[in-house]
Amino acid sequence: MSSTADEPNRSEQPLPAERELLGQRRLHWWHWRRLLRGRIRPLLAASLAGMLLGAGGMAWQTQAGPFAPDEVCWGALSRDDLAARFREPDDVKAVEAPVLDGGQSMDGPAGSCQLTNSEGDAWALTARVHRLDDRKGDDGQWADEFLSARLTPLGGGLLGMASDNRAWLALPDGCLGRPSDFDGPTVVDIARGSWISDMEPRTEERDWMARVVVKLVNKVSADLGCTGTIADPVERLPKAARYTHTEKPDALCGIKGLTLGKKRKPAHYPMITDGHGPVRTCDRDITGSQPEERLMTVEDPRLAAIFTRMALHEGDQVSSAVGYGSLGSNLGIFRVRCQTGETVFLVQINKGEMSADLRTLFPRYVEAEATRLGCGPLKLNLPRPGGGR
Repeated sequence: MSSTADEPNRSEQPLPAERELLGQRRLHWWHWRRLLRGRIRPLLAASLAGMLLGAGGMAWQTQAGPFAPDEVCWGALSRDDLAARFREPDDVKAVEAPVLDGGQSMDGPAGSCQLTNSEGDAWALTARVHRLDDRKGDDGQWADEFLSARLTPLGGGLLGMASDNRAWLALPDGCLGRPSDFDGPTVVDIARGSWISDMEPRTEERDWMARVVVKLVNKVSADLGCTGTIADPVERLPKAARYTHTEKPDALCGIKGLTLGKKRKPAHYPMITDGHGPVRTCDRDITGSQPEERLMTVEDPRLAAIFTRMALHEGDQVSSAVGYGSLGSNLGIFRVRCQTGETVFLVQINKGEMSADLRTLFPRYVEAEATRLGCGPLKLNLPRPGGGR
């Protein structure tokens, strides 16, 4: 995979020496590798062995201090990579669970890495390798954070997004194979600090998060036996999304004809995904990891798969000539096949006494978005209020 559009295949890996040279950095004069070179090697060998078995052994386990490896998070990130966001990169502690190949398991590869230092938990970074899987019922929480309008699509054919404190990227299809319509992709995601809400995005930090998640995916892919690398995505990233203050009352979330009725507009301006990518999300009044209102279209069929359980079981059944969905007290979701494959439309309202707005917005949003994507016209038949399936 020589460019961002290329995909790695299971074949020969780069030689370990070549990979080491790519991440190599200058060693301090006291670094243990330098101390073991030259004429002093015989004099230090015995004492150094004792140190490693004693107090130095504990330092190695926690990956801190002068015995910390130069690369962390499965060997993907150098201390120089950390310097842009950690004041003392040499003091960063890494706690890692190695990435284990799931083989024929439905769970796929899995691993984790957490980086911390004296700045506290607010600046800690956690990286995970895992398969998105709605069978476990936890992907709604993942979507709250990692499909937010705050995240920018990475572009270049990549299935991934980044913001100033969240980023994710799927391992290329050529590495693990393309998932089925009911299996989510295997992703590397990273989270730094607590969720940021109602603030202007920080572009430099978003760019750093995008670079880091690409470095992690490249290393994980290589360790799984895949070749090729994904190029730095930052040059093609659009500006980070900001709140839109020019929304028209008859074009909510920038969708012509979408309205709550009688020219009424919501009380808060929206933040809308900037750039073309796997999802288009419109969030209003973000508090914590959840907005008070979210309208989202999942256009990539690999990502749409993680909403299958929600579309089938979240509430009362929504009927239509094509597709299927459900409507609950605060969530409406509908799945249909469009020109690009399986597509999901979602409307979520996370504040009380807004069921009327949900019943108004949900069918109008689905029908407008289906028309935009060329898989309309759709006509949804909602269940009666308070009725069952």
